[in-house]
Amino acid sequence: MLEQLRQMFPNLISNSNETKMDKITYKWYVTKENDIIGVPKDELTERETKILEILLTPYKASQPPTTEREKLWMDILFQQEIPKKMIEDNLSAFHFVYFSLSDESIDPESFREAIHGLFPQKTSILWENNHEGVIIQEEAQTMEDFVSYSEIIEVLTTDFYMNIKLFVGPTLHHIQQAPGFYRWIKKCYHLTRRQNYDALHYIEAIPYLFLHDISDKEQQLITNSILNDVKNDEELLKTVQVFLESNSNTTLAAKKMYMHRNSLQYRVDKFIEKTGIDVKQFDGAIAVYLCLLMRTKW
Repeated sequence: MLEQLRQMFPNLISNSNETKMDKITYKWYVTKENDIIGVPKDELTERETKILEILLTPYKASQPPTTEREKLWMDILFQQEIPKKMIEDNLSAFHFVYFSLSDESIDPESFREAIHGLFPQKTSILWENNHEGVIIQEEAQTMEDFVSYSEIIEVLTTDFYMNIKLFVGPTLHHIQQAPGFYRWIKKCYHLTRRQNYDALHYIEAIPYLFLHDISDKEQQLITNSILNDVKNDEELLKTVQVFLESNSNTTLAAKKMYMHRNSLQYRVDKFIEKTGIDVKQFDGAIAVYLCLLMRTKW
C-alpha cells in the first residue's frame, strides 16, 4: 500500500525514529501495516482527504511510537484492532498508567528515557496530546507497586520541575479488554482529576466515579473490573459482603454465616488472592462493597 500511496502523493514521507512530525505542513496517517506517513496538506483536496480517512487511520497520538511494541499498542488502543502478534504473545497481565503533566513543553524523548529508567524494560509510552498519555506495563501489579508510584512522581518532579499526576489502572488479563478499557481509564482520570492526589489507584477512585453521572454500562464495567474472576462465585461474594457488613469482624461474620471462623477467613483470603484487592483495608473494602451493592441492579 505504501508504494501505491507514493505514486499518488510523490512528496509523501514516512515517519522514522529520527523524523520529527511536522503537523503544520503534513497530515499524518497510520497504514494497516502500522507505518506512520505524512502527506503535504497543500497537495490534498477535500475529496482526497476523505478517501485517505477511509483507507487509513488518522494519527491521533501527539508523538510517534519509537518501538515496534509501541506500534502494536497504538494499533490496539487507537485503531481498536488487535494484531496477530499480540494474540500469539498470550500476554498474561498488563495495566495502564495514565499520566498528565503540568507543562506542555516537555521533551518527549527525555521523558521517555526517565520512564524507562524507572519502570521495567517492557514499558510502552503513547501520547494523547502534548501533556497527557499512557504508560503501558506488561506485568501484573502488586500492593507494593503502588507505593513506588509516589516515589516515581518525586523523581520526575525533581528532574523536570513540573507537576505530574498518575492514574493507575487495574491489572487486566485479556488483550481483548484493552481498547475499551483504555478509553474507560482515560475517562476515569478526567472524572477524578480535580481530586487532591498525585497518584490515584483505580480502587481508590471507585467512590468518586460513582458520584458522577455514569451510565449503567459503565457501572457494570466498574463492577466487572473489580470483581473480575470471582464475579460468578456467588458463595464467595456473599461471604465477603457479610464480612464487610460485619465491620470486617471475622467472628461476627462467621456467626451470621453459620460457619467456622477459620473457614470464613479462608474465603476472605481467597477473594483477596484472586482479585488482588485487600478488603481488610478501607479503600479495598469500600470499592468492593459498592460493587457488591451495584451488581444487584442487573
